[in-house]
Amino acid sequence: MIAPAEPPKHGYQIPPLGQRILASALRLVPLFVLLVGLPLAGLAFLSDHGIALPIASVTVTGFGLAIAVLAALRSILRPSRAYGPVAIAASATSLAYLLVLLAQATYHIAVPNSSVTVTLDVARFLALLLIVPAFGLASALVTTIEDLRHPAERLPFDYPA
Repeated sequence: MIAPAEPPKHGYQIPPLGQRILASALRLVPLFVLLVGLPLAGLAFLSDHGIALPIASVTVTGFGLAIAVLAALRSILRPSRAYGPVAIAASATSLAYLLVLLAQATYHIAVPNSSVTVTLDVARFLALLLIVPAFGLASALVTTIEDLRHPAERLPFDYPA
């Protein structure tokens, strides 16, 4: 007979690695769809209708894959000291992606078979979106510093027993 697991004496209970990997993998699939599949489908749809956008599908795929994988890795490594640096990388990648999009924020779309041109400026929207990864970068930096100064201090808050 297997004895029941003892309750943790340190005030936190970290889920097993396999459980964290499974949860991250289940999160990874919708992230791929949201960050890679839908944007590529949108670009293909617009391209099929003669509307060319200045965003390359390679850019969308590369940044989307990098952000999704780093987000999953961040979730897996959350109970370790590597969490902070991986969170910094994920936020920096998101910030870089939005900056690339911001550099090409004004689109001039010529409607096929007509003389109409539509101008779409999303610079303000992208500038507001930059706030999210900037705060993520700042919080990841603070987490990294705190993990170096006080190891395992955040674990009772992240994984209460």
